[in-house]
Amino acid sequence: MKKIFTYAMSMGLALLGSDLMAQTTTGQGFEGTAFPPTGWQAIGGGFGSPTWSRRTTATAGTTPACKPFGGAGMARFSSNNATAGGTQTLGSPVIDMSKRGTANSYISLYVFRDTVYKSDDSVTVWFNTARSLTGAKRLGGITRYAKKTYPDSVAHGWYKYSFAIPSSYTGTTNYFLIQATARGGANGGNIFIDSVTWDAYPTFCEGKPDAGTLSASTYYVCGAVGPSTITLAGNTASTGISIKYETSTDSTTFTANTWTTNVNTANFSAAIGKYRYIRAIVTCASSGQTDTSNCIRIWIDNTATPPTITVTPANATICAGATTGVKLVASGALTYSWTPTTGLSSNTGDTIYALPTASTFYTVAGIDDKGCTGQRNVVVQVQSGPTVTLTATDTMVCEGDSVQLTATVAPVGGPPQTYTYAWSTGSTTNTTFAKANGATSSYQVSVKNAAGCETIKTKTVYGVLKPINAYKYTSLGGRKFQFEFTGSNAANVYWNYSDGNESFQPKPTYTFSADGTYKVMLVANNPPCKSDTMYFDVKVTNVGTRAQSLMNLSMMPNPASDQVLVKFHGVEANLDVALVDALGREVYRQSYSVVNGNTGILVPTAQLAEGLYQVRIKSKEGISSLGLQVAH
Repeated sequence: MKKIFTYAMSMGLALLGSDLMAQTTTGQGFEGTAFPPTGWQAIGGGFGSPTWSRRTTATAGTTPACKPFGGAGMARFSSNNATAGGTQTLGSPVIDMSKRGTANSYISLYVFRDTVYKSDDSVTVWFNTARSLTGAKRLGGITRYAKKTYPDSVAHGWYKYSFAIPSSYTGTTNYFLIQATARGGANGGNIFIDSVTWDAYPTFCEGKPDAGTLSASTYYVCGAVGPSTITLAGNTASTGISIKYETSTDSTTFTANTWTTNVNTANFSAAIGKYRYIRAIVTCASSGQTDTSNCIRIWIDNTATPPTITVTPANATICAGATTGVKLVASGALTYSWTPTTGLSSNTGDTIYALPTASTFYTVAGIDDKGCTGQRNVVVQVQSGPTVTLTATDTMVCEGDSVQLTATVAPVGGPPQTYTYAWSTGSTTNTTFAKANGATSSYQVSVKNAAGCETIKTKTVYGVLKPINAYKYTSLGGRKFQFEFTGSNAANVYWNYSDGNESFQPKPTYTFSADGTYKVMLVANNPPCKSDTMYFDVKVTNVGTRAQSLMNLSMMPNPASDQVLVKFHGVEANLDVALVDALGREVYRQSYSVVNGNTGILVPTAQLAEGLYQVRIKSKEGISSLGLQVAH
């Protein structure tokens, strides 16, 4: 037993008097091979979009595996592997609600919901007085994925949904629309519907009907066989009216055929005669009265042949957003007519310009000097420019430095595509190198596909000025000094006094703890540019005391790589030599009982990291300091 879920049953049935006799319920099970079925119309879709089509038991093993709910046919929306957002709508035949009164009316359909594919493909039901979604009233929707709570969470299988038609619709011309949308994109499941039914309250015919007027799309058939569309217009069309047609080869003896609709297209053959006479008979079922239309004649000329029409180019491509249409030239006939007229400069003549906003199939019909008609189809495809992403290795660089810009085209289906690149730098490949010149520099790339459709992308590179280092310092007395950064383009500065202390201020004041010669490091930063670093010596002597404990103390080389030699005058006993890094950490120590100052002391530096150090020599007189830079 299949579970049936009723989605919209908020109104009870209340049919009274003549309204009860006026109600009709019509169904569509998609059993006929024609699709859309007679009276239905597909809206939207095409050119790669998912579409509605008919499927049978023999072809039902698709995604998901599904057989019709009833009979041999069902309708399928091909949302499997469709682009997300792709949609197409089925518009119903006209629904007459003129005798509805206050009665309820419903639309019902079965939807196959599966538990396998999780994409949110959906069916939405609309109602309108025109076969269009514009201005339509949304009645409700169903997701294909059975485990989505919309409107319920169910198991794998067919489910029935009913939607109440709003009471405001009481006219003779109404439609419901079944809109399917592929919301999940690739690897989703198809949507299947079946057994669609709807209620109507039409006006039934009375008395003698009016048969209207019969006409043909062409009264002259070229060759032994050819088509013509027979149209009956202006006839009584209320409920209970039936139409039948009769044909004759001599305008005297008529026989019935199988046509029952207002519009019928058939091939007429000269094998059973040169002429075909056609008339329509309209009957009102309730009164039993009939009316016969005018009689038309089709002439089949088996001595004539339709002209061969050619169109140049046979197929054409224009780019989305183009302002000039593609030129189409027809030949092979005397006069020409083009359909549809969408985007055409004219619908007649051998030369027209086509500028559609979406890919369009055009048909040109040409009539020769005998009145014979030939046709040719031509497609004008509208292409967008390629989808391009423009990236840079960096967008903020030091002035004068280069960055690499890369244009990446998103892949499209089908065979490999060829693209042309044109950069504002002059490069013609998908990459280029650009320099930051000034505060900002903009670089542009044009990417065209094989059809010449273009996408332009721009990337801005921001330039940062290089820091320029300069300084000055002033003695404030004793061991106290004021330092000042006097350079330019620096976001921040860094001072290192080589005695374990540092500062990040642009104008710091600093007091050294001991006399000596200190090598001060100043770094000017302006990222992402390379820092500008400089070193200078500051001689510190506290006035009123001995300048140094060791006389004429000197050190070389400075900067040093492998070792440094420290000399002084005289001979000193009990010396202690230490190396202190810029963070105040002791990295070397050596003691000496007696040292001849002219020979000096060798201090090893090969194993030290590059940077600033203090050489501190302790004697009985005190501590002497020398600033040292190690640079390998």
